[in-house]
Amino acid sequence: MSFPGDLPARKKPGRGPLGALPKLSGSARRALVLCAFLAACTAVALVAQAVTLGTALADLVAGGSPLLWPIAATVLARALLAWATESAAARAAAGAKEELRAALLDRSLANGPEWITGRGPAELTALATKGLDALDAYFTRYLPALVTTAVVPPAVGLWILISDPTSAVLIAITIPLIPMFAILIGKFTEQKVAAVATTTEKLSARLHELVRALPVLTAFGRAQAQAEAVRRTGDAHRRATMGTLRVAFLSALVLEIAASLSVALIAVGIGVRLVYGDMSLATGLIVLILAPDCYLPLRNAGAAHHASEDGLEAVRRVAEVVDSPRAEVTVPEAGETGVEVRDLRVERRGGFAPDGLSFTVRPGQVHHLDAPSGRGKSTTIAALLGFLAPTSGEVRVRGSVAWVPQRPAFAARTVAEELELTTGRVDHEVLRRVAAEHLVDRPVAELSTGERQRVAVARALSTGADVLLLDEPTAHLDPATAAKVMAAITAAAEGGAAVVLATHRLAEAADTDDDTTAVRAADREPTTPRTPRPTRLLLGGAAIGTAALLSGVALTALSAYLIAKASTQPPILTLSVITVGVRACALAKGVLRYLERLVTHDAAFRFADALRIDMWRNLRPGRAELTRLVDDTDTVRDLVPRVLQPPLAAAGVGLAAVVLLTAIQPVAGLALAVLLLVGGLAAPLLAAALDRRATTALARGRRRVSEDVLTLLTAAPDLIAFRAEGRYRAGLAAVDAELARQTRRQAFGAGAATGLITLATGLAAVVCTALAGDVNPLLVPVLGLVPLALVETLSTLPAAAQHRAALREAYGRVTERHPEVRPGTGPAKLENVDVRWPGAAEPVLRDFTLTPGVGERIAVVGPSGAGKSTLFALLLGFLEPERGRVSRPERVAWCPQEPMLVSTTLRENLKLGDAHADDDRLREALVTAGLPEWVDRLDTMIGPTLLSGGEAQRVALARALLHDADLVLLDEPTAHLDRPTAEALLDRLDVALKGKTVVHITHRPEETRHADLVLSMRPAR
Repeated sequence: MSFPGDLPARKKPGRGPLGALPKLSGSARRALVLCAFLAACTAVALVAQAVTLGTALADLVAGGSPLLWPIAATVLARALLAWATESAAARAAAGAKEELRAALLDRSLANGPEWITGRGPAELTALATKGLDALDAYFTRYLPALVTTAVVPPAVGLWILISDPTSAVLIAITIPLIPMFAILIGKFTEQKVAAVATTTEKLSARLHELVRALPVLTAFGRAQAQAEAVRRTGDAHRRATMGTLRVAFLSALVLEIAASLSVALIAVGIGVRLVYGDMSLATGLIVLILAPDCYLPLRNAGAAHHASEDGLEAVRRVAEVVDSPRAEVTVPEAGETGVEVRDLRVERRGGFAPDGLSFTVRPGQVHHLDAPSGRGKSTTIAALLGFLAPTSGEVRVRGSVAWVPQRPAFAARTVAEELELTTGRVDHEVLRRVAAEHLVDRPVAELSTGERQRVAVARALSTGADVLLLDEPTAHLDPATAAKVMAAITAAAEGGAAVVLATHRLAEAADTDDDTTAVRAADREPTTPRTPRPTRLLLGGAAIGTAALLSGVALTALSAYLIAKASTQPPILTLSVITVGVRACALAKGVLRYLERLVTHDAAFRFADALRIDMWRNLRPGRAELTRLVDDTDTVRDLVPRVLQPPLAAAGVGLAAVVLLTAIQPVAGLALAVLLLVGGLAAPLLAAALDRRATTALARGRRRVSEDVLTLLTAAPDLIAFRAEGRYRAGLAAVDAELARQTRRQAFGAGAATGLITLATGLAAVVCTALAGDVNPLLVPVLGLVPLALVETLSTLPAAAQHRAALREAYGRVTERHPEVRPGTGPAKLENVDVRWPGAAEPVLRDFTLTPGVGERIAVVGPSGAGKSTLFALLLGFLEPERGRVSRPERVAWCPQEPMLVSTTLRENLKLGDAHADDDRLREALVTAGLPEWVDRLDTMIGPTLLSGGEAQRVALARALLHDADLVLLDEPTAHLDRPTAEALLDRLDVALKGKTVVHITHRPEETRHADLVLSMRPAR
């Protein structure tokens, strides 16, 4: 038995701007070739539009009546080409992400559960989702700009060289400065981008840890204190990102200023030559129209350079996983069906556990691994599964294998779907034998720990495997249910299965009633979409951005007027003021754009951090979602400036342009207003119509993919053991393919809207030119060229319209609020309580009453699913009753079924119980909890998978003992301990908890002897 085979090696991505291409499929590269062809066509259309428009404007200045339909034809051609280019680039991005995500996940599964745990499921999920999402900008912005740079400037420059060699020389001198600055600054930011990617992964991992530990943090009153940890983590991410962006945007600033000043110099040079009669007005206007298009692709590539770095960094990190060597862990087959272990030793935490273990199991036999907790029982089973390589010795397994882990993980939504996924069928007879038939339609997220254990046993037995590896299958089960499970396991052995059983209790058959009942889930109410209100900082960024765009329009208007004025050959000093204005606008545009980007991004990060902190403070145990805390918050961060700012900037710039043209020619101003409304309103509406809710579906799909990837990586051990990872991957691949389809649909709508904006502004230029007959000839070029300068302003509106619904949905989820956990006000007391879990159709407890006395010890017994954990949720404040009265003390200590340890040191885990405890108190708690061997290992890193089940449970118990509480809740603290260890532990707890009220859930009848009162619970009828 071994892991899935190695994936074929691929060429590693390089460090250049096209470094991602070796990792991409042929279809993605073909899309880029199509982009190059479309760029060449765009260059031809640009030259044609410039020639026809420049000639028409020159004729109007001279008093002629030029033909306007050629201009309209070139405008239409440019509109269609803009649509096609955007659609082709988006198709390349969608295919590349789908392919790279598949490669990353396949290699992660091939590397095995131990590797996934070491790398971190949350960090891998961040790379597979948010990291690869950076490829959107890489493909849709950077690579098209790069391809256009390779095609358009040479083509346009060649025409300028033929028409005006002086301007061509100036362009040839200044253009190389732009990529030179981009390369120099890009080299400086390269390492910073890697650091930001690492910080992003760490942010996801940190938040994943906090969300998983939220119930314990809330119980110990530390949840609000951890809001500071959430703030620090967010601040660190914001500072690291903004540090990189400052330099990256500095590159864009240099490019912007270089391009704008170069165009200004060309305009001034044209004016000087017109003054001296060295060139015609038509040639000057044509060169002025074309010159920005020589610099625009380079400027766009420079502005998108940071996006290329993020995308390349994601590809590099995927390549590190995909191309890394993997040690093959293979379990040799035994001579016959069964298991053979010879002198097995595995090094763990500075020792060996197991240490020299040997045994043989044949069909029909049951071998018990009954070593004390922490002696390598789970490690032995992991070695038999092939999850880890033995340090020495050998293990052999022959036949099909099924596994029941200590902490089962499920990848499907319901029990029936989980069984279909892992075993291919729902065996109701097996479910009945393990008392789990009533759970078949239950969502797995609503199962109690004992119910999860029974489903895991049913999952293993349903396979009919030759070898059963069972790691404490009766933990968390009451005696009657445990007896049924053991009877089913015995029947499997009698049927010919070889069974390896790690357990601390052997239940015997018992004649008891099955008190389990089916619980029907109710439909959950959908989240109400909400639109966020922009902060002052975001509004400030919008104002600066508007000023930057106005500078660009003013630059075009002044340059057009300068050339027209120069064509009358006035004294050159009369042009000095206009010349200064042209240069000032060029500088202002670059500086203001730099400031706008910094302010906007900083505002978006601060807004998201504030939302994340506020949401953390309002999360409740059982309702916390990592996707809300990370993915939805990041969606709001990314979309707020893209949705809220563009309409404000478009309104400001459009109004200014209309006022300017109205002052020159009122009818032209009206025409511009109408066509701006067409471009500013019809284009977003067209994008939304063609989008057909693709953007909203895309946001939902990304959220779904993020959840499914995290589930896949978290449940990888179970899926691999049952050879179900391929089926789950197939389902995830189908979701990813639908995501790519929605991306292409969204791009189709966005491309159509971009084309409509190009068409609207181009037609505005044609109409305004046609209306310029009775206008001052010096102002005619202003009428014709200002509308073309508005393309940049309007181009962001379609994306804003497309993403609006996605922003409202994400913001609605982020700001969804639930009742806060109310602090305790008195002694523990429940009177005539009815309570149900959110989403459940029926109450779990009905008319329930409990009044513990001070210092009283209560043992709670009953079948799994009877409401024992619900009782604790009431006492902890995680649930509020729908009827009856509840009071609870202010200080409550809790040892949960699931230890909920955090991936940090033992000391930090224990200090969740008491942040001020010194090392002596920590050691004392460890000794009381039965971990004396850990007293000198406080700085050892632990976590949810680095300890045995018994060790993890006792660390959780020590953490509870450190909390100074009036009420102590113990939820099966001995479930993973052998009987002598459990008895000794309970004796120590009697002494340590003397005088405190203790409620102890147990499935071991012998443990009730420590109680003053035994509360027997049954499911609500």
